[in-house]
Amino acid sequence: MKRRILAAACAAVLLFTACGKKQNTSNVTISEMTKFEHVVGGVTIDEREDKPPVKDADGYYVVNDTVFVTANTLNIRRLPGADEEVVGTVPYGTALNRTGIGENGWDRINYENSAVYVSSSLITTLTIQENRSFSYSSAMLTVVDTTRQLYSYDTMCEDLSELRQLYGNAMKLNVIGSTKAKRNIFEIVIGNPEKAKKHIFFVAGICGAEYMSTLMCMKQAEYCLCYYDTGNYNGFAYRELGENVAIHVIPMLNPDGVMISEEHLTGVEKEPDIVSDLKKWYERDSGKGGTSLDIDNYLMFYYANANGVDLRRNFNYQWSQIISAEEEPVPSSKDYRGKEPASEPETRAVLAQLSGYQPDLVVAYHTTGSKIEYRYGQEEKVLSDAKQYAQKLADIMNYEVNKESVGPAGYGSLEGYCNHELGIPALSVYLGTGSTPLSLNEFKAISDACRESWAVLQIAVFNK
Repeated sequence: MKRRILAAACAAVLLFTACGKKQNTSNVTISEMTKFEHVVGGVTIDEREDKPPVKDADGYYVVNDTVFVTANTLNIRRLPGADEEVVGTVPYGTALNRTGIGENGWDRINYENSAVYVSSSLITTLTIQENRSFSYSSAMLTVVDTTRQLYSYDTMCEDLSELRQLYGNAMKLNVIGSTKAKRNIFEIVIGNPEKAKKHIFFVAGICGAEYMSTLMCMKQAEYCLCYYDTGNYNGFAYRELGENVAIHVIPMLNPDGVMISEEHLTGVEKEPDIVSDLKKWYERDSGKGGTSLDIDNYLMFYYANANGVDLRRNFNYQWSQIISAEEEPVPSSKDYRGKEPASEPETRAVLAQLSGYQPDLVVAYHTTGSKIEYRYGQEEKVLSDAKQYAQKLADIMNYEVNKESVGPAGYGSLEGYCNHELGIPALSVYLGTGSTPLSLNEFKAISDACRESWAVLQIAVFNK
């Protein structure tokens, strides 16, 4: 069992009680929130490793548990092997008594008082309900407003406050860092992070102009929380999924960059040093022919953080190999890697969480392209796992899986660092099809594609 970290529960009070119609005001902060509802770091609560069951004479680990069929129809075979005689078939969701776990891809079950075999990839210990679907109503999802193009940091803070008030039994809300402009970096945790043996991290709002990814993650979180006790995917109850595979969502890693992209200089007007830097970088880029846009349009396409560092280039994966068009790389609206790896508070905030939880999968959302990337030069085992997760995600989202190596475009990225340096499978998901910033017209298609994707990944990670 992975080492898990003691989560010290702390009482916390939010400044805002959401009521009425939300306004996109500027520079609202949740200044009185306790830093963590559960604190990462400190005392380990379980130093033990899971001990495998004893092997029997046939080489199977002896167990006596209940498993459920995940295939539409499962063949039961007299002996282990795809070519062996089929002695019976059972439908999706059938509960079976498993008596042995094999290392050859086949498990032993007790079927009609006989020891027979089934493919281990087509069964799970997660409970499957008889009803494979449930009816959900978008009218129930009243917190996150998806009718406006710009989804600001301040609106997100209000939404987070309201979500916690409504669904505090199913979620925790952490402040995991702060930015140059003193904005909080939040983490939503859905499920039971102390009980869960596995964890998935979803990270959005990495680039300022990609704020549509934040709106998607917030609406997705609301959906999961609203139906946490009543919803299911293909018969897998959301609550049971959350208790076994906790979801961690960082909905806006780069709030300064988002606000610069959305509101331009107004987004950081209370920080004169940042305003001065932005003007200086614009004048330099404009003078060198790097842009012909006016300053507002230049900032609309802003990707970096308030230090002019592109967070896609700030992680320690092939960082020294990043080549800049500048003879001496300097802060800018995009592509600058920073003075050193993890130089930025946003980067360090993510790394601290990954270190604390050692997740089983990381998914980073970007725009645009309706595609999923997973090859970052990682070792074969990590590559194989990443590929499997990418395909399962692509199947439900109807996105293309990019089978080519990401190459230099991924140098310095969170995904590359996870895959190559930490040995954690990580995916890049590129939402939408238009130009960044994405039009709000694309949101419904994006949301529909993503709605059950978290549950699909929870199941896949659990069964790995």
